[in-house]
Amino acid sequence: MRIANLLMACWRAAAVRCVSLALTMTFIDLVNDGFTWDSVSGELVFSPLTWGILTFAVAVVGVWSLRRRAGTAGIPLSVEALDGRQTHVLRPVPVSDGWQERVRERLAASERAFLVAEKGHEGIHFRWRPGRGQQSVRGSMSFDVPSGDVVLDVREGEGLLGVAGLGKGSSFAAVCQIAGATGLESGTARG
Repeated sequence: MRIANLLMACWRAAAVRCVSLALTMTFIDLVNDGFTWDSVSGELVFSPLTWGILTFAVAVVGVWSLRRRAGTAGIPLSVEALDGRQTHVLRPVPVSDGWQERVRERLAASERAFLVAEKGHEGIHFRWRPGRGQQSVRGSMSFDVPSGDVVLDVREGEGLLGVAGLGKGSSFAAVCQIAGATGLESGTARG
């Protein structure tokens, strides 16, 4: 049921991103064909059907991409994966002496991380590029030494294309990438 809900949320996101293009293309087709009953009725039936199928295909690719990333990182997948802010409790694999330093070093060594700033011994702030472009998300990690938990908080930035061009899911993709790059696994999701 979770995947079906995620698919519907992705389909809505894809439809919202395509609505202006769909309306423009429909209007251009109507102008080119003339405003006859046949052309108007054809456009009103077939244009929404065509755009619905195309946006559904984009949504399927988005869900597949999110599912693949979540499976690789061991992070639970839900509709909240499309939220602009992701907060997850992660754990080092395995917890041992010096695990905080190893997590910090791995984060700083990643090609996707930049503007890494330490906030004392208990935290770190950074920017992360979830895609191929220069757009980034803001992130922070806070360490709880006694429990071995790492709270990862990631927020979307401006102009991100998102997963499969949906305009959403960049924060979740970044969480999955960070978990993989730093050797962290999921504890529990907080939203």
